[in-house]
Amino acid sequence: MRVLLRCLILMLASGLALPVLAIDITAVRSWRAPDNTRLVLDLSGPVAYQLSPDSTPARLIIELPDARTAGPIALPAAIAPLKSVHLEKSGQGQRLVIDTLQEVTPRIFQLPPNEKYSQRLVVDLLLKVPAPTVSTVSTVTEATPVAKVPDQVTSIPVMRPAEPVMPAVKPVEKPVVSVPEPAPEKPDQRRYRNIVVAIDAGHGGEDPGAIGAKGTHEKNVTLAIARELEAMLKAEPGLTAVLTRTGDYFIPLQERRRIARYQHKADIFISIHADAAENRAAKGASVFALSLKGAGTATSRFARMLAERENRSDLIGGASIESGDDTLRNVLADMVVAGSLDHSLHMGRNIIDRLGGLTSLHSKRVEQAGFAVLKEPGMMSLLVETGFISNPQEEENLISKEHQRELARAIFEGVLRYNQRYPAPDSYFAWQVEQRGKKTVIASAPRIEKKPEPVRDSPRAEALMAGQTSAPESKMIRYRIAPGDNLTRIADRHQVSLADLRSLNNLQDDTVKIGQTLKIPVN
Repeated sequence: MRVLLRCLILMLASGLALPVLAIDITAVRSWRAPDNTRLVLDLSGPVAYQLSPDSTPARLIIELPDARTAGPIALPAAIAPLKSVHLEKSGQGQRLVIDTLQEVTPRIFQLPPNEKYSQRLVVDLLLKVPAPTVSTVSTVTEATPVAKVPDQVTSIPVMRPAEPVMPAVKPVEKPVVSVPEPAPEKPDQRRYRNIVVAIDAGHGGEDPGAIGAKGTHEKNVTLAIARELEAMLKAEPGLTAVLTRTGDYFIPLQERRRIARYQHKADIFISIHADAAENRAAKGASVFALSLKGAGTATSRFARMLAERENRSDLIGGASIESGDDTLRNVLADMVVAGSLDHSLHMGRNIIDRLGGLTSLHSKRVEQAGFAVLKEPGMMSLLVETGFISNPQEEENLISKEHQRELARAIFEGVLRYNQRYPAPDSYFAWQVEQRGKKTVIASAPRIEKKPEPVRDSPRAEALMAGQTSAPESKMIRYRIAPGDNLTRIADRHQVSLADLRSLNNLQDDTVKIGQTLKIPVN
């Protein structure tokens, strides 16, 4: 040992370079996402790399002076935007040459080893989207073929001759026997909006998630359930469904939240997972919400361990250093509105009720922990563990299309029931409540031919007709806003109009806060 140290000292003293240990390239893989393509080189250790000055926007050359191939390497297939990928000898090292079908912007970084992968060199190819252009067409006729225009290009629609207008036939008038009930009013899309539900299929791409005894990857199960849930939500009036990922590719946790909140303006965020445990007997579904007491706090040891494991997805899947976010490690109590968490807990209980009728439950309450993927203020967020993929029986269930559909239906029914019970202001569900109130008034109104006298159906109306600016205090009750309440639901419950509630309480809109006290007239 002393002899070796002396040799090293002599080499340093004489200016001789120390021999550099070669790094083995063991595999090259690729993943395709909607806005980028990822190439991953599996390595035996950290490697030196640099982008060659000979690179162009459609050809990237990455020099790896200390790398070598450990035997034959299977290279990724040429799938757009990749034209070809190959490794070639360059001096004592290797050179990675990437040809693309369109211009890309590279982002290159290394990832340290973790429990699933060795050292990795990641090359993200970010697509350059061309600016939209307007196509001008001078004359378009039926006989003129029109070339298909890309989605980014605005095209002029083909004008066709108008259909001949048939003369209207006046219907034969019939004697009126009774006054028909008014047809159901259709929702006014300019006033009422859909509730947007973002469905997040956990893991993906480089991050397979938990792996069952039969080799089932959690990322595939979660995407299958997410697609079933998306179809059910889209078929229900008043709900709009979006997916954070639509294929097998990796998305960092922070980006999943951003896609939901800022790209799709989501009201509800549901992340779907399938858990794993060392104990193969562990089983059952669970529902989780965010804990506002810090990343290390949770309602149970199980919830804390699960959050820690799920939060490591960025290390496994490969989130670049540049995309890191300090908020993943900070306490977010000052960022998340308490009302959003209260509503998340209410909705979580509705989903647990539905899951309990389908499968066993690992926990019969909504657990809370510091899940990074749930830390987005302004939207209700839940994480649903659909079962334990490490349990052989539950693994069989989770790969069953029928069971996946039933799990999706349980989540769907929980979301739907919550929105029906606690309709958000200005939503389709609030409009439904409003229409039920109108039907009640129509059904009870007497059918008389003479002009009816004004109906004084509330102390507020009587006070206004008498010229008073407010109703008598003796005919008022005071109501304290509880979690899950909104002005529409309170008005419907007490059979009072929204206009009366706003006027009596000096409200500028339908916004109310938990703990606020309202004056409500007694019918």
